Amino acid sequence: MRTTTRTLRAAAVTTGAALLFAALAASPAVAAPGRNALPGSQPSWANAKALRSAAPASDTVDLRVYLPWRNQALAEQTALAVSTPGSPSYRHYLSAQDFRKQFAPAQSSVVAVQQFLRSAGFSIVDTPSNNRYVSAEGTVAEAQNAFGVTLGEYDAFGTTLRAPESAVTIPASLAGIVESVAGLDQGASLIAPNNTNGNGNGPNQVHGASSTGFRAGQPCSLWYGEKTVAMPNAPAYGTSTKPIAPCGYTPAQVRGLYGLDSVTATGAGQTVAFVGATASPTIVQDVTEYSSLHNLPAPKITQIVAPGVYKLPDTPKQTPGAFYGEETLDAEAIHSTAPGASLLYVASANARQDFDASVNHVVNGHLASILSISYGFLGEAVPQGFINSLNNTFIQAAATGIGVFVSSGDSGDEVGNFGSPQVDFYADSPWVTAVGGSSAAVVPSGAAASGLTYGALDDPTSALNQNGWKRSFEVGWQTALDPVKPTATDHITSAPYELDGTFALPLPGSFNGGGGGGVSKVFAEPSYQAAAVGSASGRLVPDISALADPNTGLLVGQTQAFSNGTYYDEYRIGGTSVAAPLTAGMAAVANQIAGAPLGFLNPRIYGAYTAGGSAYYDVDQADLFGSALPSVLRVNYVNNENAAGGLSYSLRTEETPNQTLHSTKGYDTATGVGTPNGASFFAAITK
Repeated sequence: MRTTTRTLRAAAVTTGAALLFAALAASPAVAAPGRNALPGSQPSWANAKALRSAAPASDTVDLRVYLPWRNQALAEQTALAVSTPGSPSYRHYLSAQDFRKQFAPAQSSVVAVQQFLRSAGFSIVDTPSNNRYVSAEGTVAEAQNAFGVTLGEYDAFGTTLRAPESAVTIPASLAGIVESVAGLDQGASLIAPNNTNGNGNGPNQVHGASSTGFRAGQPCSLWYGEKTVAMPNAPAYGTSTKPIAPCGYTPAQVRGLYGLDSVTATGAGQTVAFVGATASPTIVQDVTEYSSLHNLPAPKITQIVAPGVYKLPDTPKQTPGAFYGEETLDAEAIHSTAPGASLLYVASANARQDFDASVNHVVNGHLASILSISYGFLGEAVPQGFINSLNNTFIQAAATGIGVFVSSGDSGDEVGNFGSPQVDFYADSPWVTAVGGSSAAVVPSGAAASGLTYGALDDPTSALNQNGWKRSFEVGWQTALDPVKPTATDHITSAPYELDGTFALPLPGSFNGGGGGGVSKVFAEPSYQAAAVGSASGRLVPDISALADPNTGLLVGQTQAFSNGTYYDEYRIGGTSVAAPLTAGMAAVANQIAGAPLGFLNPRIYGAYTAGGSAYYDVDQADLFGSALPSVLRVNYVNNENAAGGLSYSLRTEETPNQTLHSTKGYDTATGVGTPNGASFFAAITK
């Protein structure tokens, strides 16, 4: 067993979500007499150099004041005990009501916070039944007076965001009652869905319109290697012939990839929840159409909005249509691996701000036994309020038997964004299953399918939508992109394909996205992880992986806005936003096989890894390919819709040497313990 990019130390740290979070505040936490400062309440990006102006006094501030669990240490111990095989408490989950009785903040504490906010001029919006927070609405002027800060506007990440100019303070009478405050800064705007079509930034989304149309360029392969292209003037990694990127794997191909053909369970009787910003008005008809075209049963979808979320009009920064694709992707990915499960979408009324309320609503109401989250922050430079807002809710989820699956991010080791390796929040929480990304080769399991055309992708009777597929290999997803400059002699419109061009950049090309991973600087390494893979300086990410590379991605169907109208069409997409819901669906299958919820799976995931056997496909590019990196030639439509605007070409490696994350034998911080390996995975995880 070995890991990559890890710093080792002598002693393991237990799961007790010990926050190593220290110096993210831009100024010391100094409070006026009679007030207490909240450490970590000023974002690191809110520094004097980036300050541009004072926030307008009349601007609206929507905030949540978070209260800690009573007896935090016992709550964590309980969550771990009910999730760990061999523990006397294993699978003796607390009901949501029992959890609230033992750990919810006292009502007197909630009243004290509410009175404080009202006296400052705020109106109370909501307090959930677990007393997790008090949400309120007021103005910048009222917030500045209440929390002893000046709110400024800062240049941050290419936009303008509001944040406190110093540490947030509270009256000394609320010390020990208030854990953190979220919403004074606009850091929630940095939460983004972890999906990508691999094309980079597309056309600007029209506010309020359907998602902008996109199609995978043709030619593309119906399975990995089905079409190849000769590149005589651009040999790479030992060969001048390359596979043409797949068009997008169908649900049947994904099910074959993870051996779901070998199990009869479909997730029936299970509910998988997922959260997101806004709500696609065509989601039910889109997933229904997708299911009919790809030999899946009709979906069972419920959509709700959590109570107390802010219902202010969305803004141009929060374009609804930009988020419709994420909701559609999540639903269709879950439905692909758990076609018998019910789907529950819990939406926020505007982008990003309300994820904490949506997640808390699912967990506190125990609305599902599995929750999939495909969003996250870049890196860990996150204010304490946002960390506390989700991490304690994840503890309640584990204690009450809910498994939470979170995408690990799409920016690889984050060196390109921060200059040094980082993992992403939410995936770094030790109470979630962080799902990393792989690049997968899916091929026919028997005689090669013949006579199929691109149109067969949408024929439910074709081999592309029937059993009969298997994994050829998986490697870690870390893409390098090298544009190919074609010449006039290209022959890429019909077979045999030839591309007589040269590379625009030295190989392997520039980094173009990859699954997140590494070592947390915020959370200590949990005991279940240390026992399986050895001691590390922090929580290791990811735990497990699944398909994520957009160049070997999932075929998704959605109503989109094209130049000739708005209608249903399909495209290939990737990102760990694919990996997390695919894995959440497989967790629903495991729950059905076990006959009862398995809850927080990490102790079981690492237990199966320690036991050896064939539960996981060991994603190991280093031993499988060495320096001969697997790569595909990708054809793109320049206008994202059709060949009328021209074609562009690029070589895409599936795992680049230019990242610190590499899949190796055993556990690694590129792909965790590996990917699920069919019936062996379910047998090991449901013992």
